[in-house]
Amino acid sequence: MSSRFSHLFKKINGFGLIELMVSISIMMLVAAVILARQSAFNGAVLLQSQAYEIALTAREVQTNAVSASVLAGTARQMLGLYFDTSRNTTYRIFRDVQGNGSYDVSEEYGQQNSLDSRFEIKAIRVGGTAQNSVSVMFERPDFDAKFYVGTSQVSAGLVEIDIGTKDNSAVGVKTIMITATGQVTVQ
Repeated sequence: MSSRFSHLFKKINGFGLIELMVSISIMMLVAAVILARQSAFNGAVLLQSQAYEIALTAREVQTNAVSASVLAGTARQMLGLYFDTSRNTTYRIFRDVQGNGSYDVSEEYGQQNSLDSRFEIKAIRVGGTAQNSVSVMFERPDFDAKFYVGTSQVSAGLVEIDIGTKDNSAVGVKTIMITATGQVTVQ
């Protein structure tokens, strides 16, 4: 083509300014939605992981309580977990030396556990009734759980411990359920 006709053909060299701005805006909107969903997903995964960690600890305490090994020269006594809404970021493992089902700091046993700093114990229910604290006890030779509120044994079929985020975000609440027959589940 000769140079005298080149002015008749217009070259298109990519996006115009408006097209470029619209494309970038769409990409930013999609990225914001993905990041918001990713944060909620991560929070839900962490909460579920925390709930399973508590359930695994309960199962470990149960196994240690019914095992036949010897602790400090004497056969193992009742072992338990203590949950308290006023200490909503920790739960305690203890060996009930006095045999009353009541938690005492001097009876703490093994490594003590804390919840991740983003989570807390929201509620405790024993047989459907809200409580501020509960001791879940296991004693050899049964895998059955015994529940104590203070020093009183409670005849209940189930203890539920709700954990959730401190900031009450939309992540939700997970419930650790321990039945009187010794089953430990997470919902």
